Amino acid sequence: MELFRRFGIDLIFDIGANTGQYAQKMRRLGYEGEIVSFEPLPDAFEELTRVASNDPRWDAVNMAVGNKDGEIDLNVSKNSYSSSIMEMLPKHLESAPDSIYTGSIEVPICKTSSVVYTYSREGQHLLLKTDTQGYERQVYEGCRDTFDKITGFQMELSLVPLYRGETLMQEMVDLLRNDGFKLMLMEPGHQDYRTSEILQVEALFFK
Repeated sequence: MELFRRFGIDLIFDIGANTGQYAQKMRRLGYEGEIVSFEPLPDAFEELTRVASNDPRWDAVNMAVGNKDGEIDLNVSKNSYSSSIMEMLPKHLESAPDSIYTGSIEVPICKTSSVVYTYSREGQHLLLKTDTQGYERQVYEGCRDTFDKITGFQMELSLVPLYRGETLMQEMVDLLRNDGFKLMLMEPGHQDYRTSEILQVEALFFK
């Protein structure tokens, strides 16, 4: 929250919101600005809509966000929050057996820059939070033409391959740095509790 205050964050795009866990956490931490949560999974979106309905500064949108407009196949996991556009690798499944895919559905997807233009206003300080299970690079590439409207990113990044074709942490850190976004904070994320190996981290970047 100190970083959010320092950079004047007053709008969060919660991309890959699931049932609203991140937004609820931010409210508990004291964030009072606007939140727009994007979630393509119908069942998760239904719960997301319910929890957001009592918060006038929190909107929910039923779509995926990435580097294109149209429709895309979403792999649905047993635990819901591990659902991903990407193909899961054995390392992920071994560390979290309840993440196993149970099927797939077609969902709407919108380019990140399109949602920036649609859901933000001139002068706002926007943070894009992406928890998209290996699809972070595509979300990032989808907003290159709106970097001037984005103050920061919060991303879930993998240290080892958990989804086929995903971009790992070090490459993403270098990519954002080259685009003018500095790594400011990192926290541990998903862990393999059998071995204590950290598999993912939460990383915060700001201009």
